[in-house]
Amino acid sequence: MRALTWVMVVVVAFVAMGCAKKREELPQIEPADVAATPAVPTPAPAVIETPAPTPAPVPARVEKPPVTRPPVDLAPASTYTVKKGDTLISISRNLYGDDRSWRKIYEANKDKIGNPDKLKIGMVLAIPPK
Repeated sequence: MRALTWVMVVVVAFVAMGCAKKREELPQIEPADVAATPAVPTPAPAVIETPAPTPAPVPARVEKPPVTRPPVDLAPASTYTVKKGDTLISISRNLYGDDRSWRKIYEANKDKIGNPDKLKIGMVLAIPPK
């Protein structure tokens, strides 16, 4: 940053020195010379008239048909009564055929299950469809 500052100082100094030399070379004009020179009329600037822009046409509003979705079946497909040694993973494996669907069972029974690792024997769980 300091190097940039020094560069700017040097550039300003060179420009100032160059301008000082040019001032010395310019001829001095006396006030009497200014009065003797005839005034040259300045032509009026040309006025080019452009037409006002026309507004772009507004596209017609297209009404889209409402999206229809099939009704959601909120009723559980079946229920399961928890037995000794059951876990959500083991129930998922037995009913769905994979270990990863235990979250479906948990989400469907959040109000009954506090901790998904501690199921109570005899608890009736709603089993959502695959």
